[in-house]
Amino acid sequence: MSANVFTYEKAFSRNLGWITPEEQKKIAKVKVGIVGMGGVGGQYAEILTRLGVQQFYLCDEDEFAVENSNRQNGCQIENYGRKKVEVIKERILAINPNANVKTQDTFLKVDQVEAFCGEIDFYFDCIDFFELDVRAKLFECMQKLKKTAITAAPIGTGSSSVVFDQSSMTFENYFGLNSTTVETHRNILFLIGLAPSLQHLRYLIDTKYSDFKNRKAPSLPLGVYSCAAAAGTIFLKLVIGRGKVLKAPWSTHYDPFNSCLKETYLLFGNRSPLQILKFKIIKWKLNL
Repeated sequence: MSANVFTYEKAFSRNLGWITPEEQKKIAKVKVGIVGMGGVGGQYAEILTRLGVQQFYLCDEDEFAVENSNRQNGCQIENYGRKKVEVIKERILAINPNANVKTQDTFLKVDQVEAFCGEIDFYFDCIDFFELDVRAKLFECMQKLKKTAITAAPIGTGSSSVVFDQSSMTFENYFGLNSTTVETHRNILFLIGLAPSLQHLRYLIDTKYSDFKNRKAPSLPLGVYSCAAAAGTIFLKLVIGRGKVLKAPWSTHYDPFNSCLKETYLLFGNRSPLQILKFKIIKWKLNL
């Protein structure tokens, strides 16, 4: 038999030492859901596959386009116009041909959320930054089912993450998105809740590319890779039951550009006085 015939044990044997064989078996059993297969979604899928995850439920309606080239796993010239979920599924199966990958190539609607959450154990939030209604419903549903969900954002060169489960603050109490119906204001609330340290603003040199009214924001590939490593590590720690994991109202923001790690505790979420001040500052900076 060829030495290069795929077996799960051999393919992921180099993980051992950092994790035990028993922990590797736990990873193999987890059903992971990822909504949004763009920047961080595609990277999550690959890093989790290489970690040994082999059960996925992927959802995204979009196709790859040239403007995705700076950050999205699977965006090569030959994939322009192809559905992202199909490309990422191919990448997963090219690593682990025995993986079970379910896909949905239409936008996940609010009324589909409960069924989606019922099929997974762990949710990675990769929905477009500006899609807040279905995002909020996903976190609400996962928490109701006593399952873990993580939202992590690639910001500049770094990443900032918030973890929610049955023992954490709720998504709504943390972000307070229902406190306003103005879409751009809700976007700001999501941003300052994700990254309350605002350390990325030290090197954001031109705010005209942050166009919340037209749902556009700048991104860097370094932040996407940082995000995958950070969220993947949180997943690993929770699955194997080793290592400290901060949950909402805590957030964790690591920025390599600033050589800085910030762990922020928001007792009242975005209702905290300092968060209200940050909201006003960001609103002013973005001319909103």
